[in-house]
Amino acid sequence: MATVLWARHGENVANLTQTFSYRVFDGELTPAGRRHARALAAGLADRDRDPVGRLVCSPLRRARQTAEIVAQLLALPVAAEVDDLRELNVGDLDGRSDAQAWEVYDAVLAGWRAGQLETRFPGGENCIELYRRVAAAITAASAPANGATTLIVAHGGALRMCLPLLTGDPDPGTDIPYGGYAELETAAPGARMQLVSWPAAATGQ
Repeated sequence: MATVLWARHGENVANLTQTFSYRVFDGELTPAGRRHARALAAGLADRDRDPVGRLVCSPLRRARQTAEIVAQLLALPVAAEVDDLRELNVGDLDGRSDAQAWEVYDAVLAGWRAGQLETRFPGGENCIELYRRVAAAITAASAPANGATTLIVAHGGALRMCLPLLTGDPDPGTDIPYGGYAELETAAPGARMQLVSWPAAATGQ
């Protein structure tokens, strides 16, 4: 078994403008987002067990900038940027922030939660495809760690929406807060992972 910590990036411009950001829009961290990244690093430095030995991230700017702040404070390199760690592939919604786009987004996620896993974002992915790429990314990211804890800095939606397929656990009901992380235990490739912990919803962010 290997420990994987999946952290959500700090707040970024797309969060403030409610812009879908898979490839088209790639916003910077806000000042609050940089504080979230430093708080993440501080919390990881205080872990009493399983210190982080490997750090990888999504290639999107908000995740990469968060990972770079964490890397500096933990004196670890960012070992890799993994394309499959991107946020949900929302297809034709990418780069949009209008109410109609959000209605489509909410409808797709509602379908996934109802077990309609082949419901697809227009021009994007369905839940099964999301699960396959996230599972593959976690396996690829953690395999070179040689038993050390791997920290993945990526996106909350991508993990939350495929969690039932990944671990067998139900939707946790809340997003990972900015700079928060979930803990997973991985076994053999292709086997279900175990959800060890999911962070509580943040307040005052």
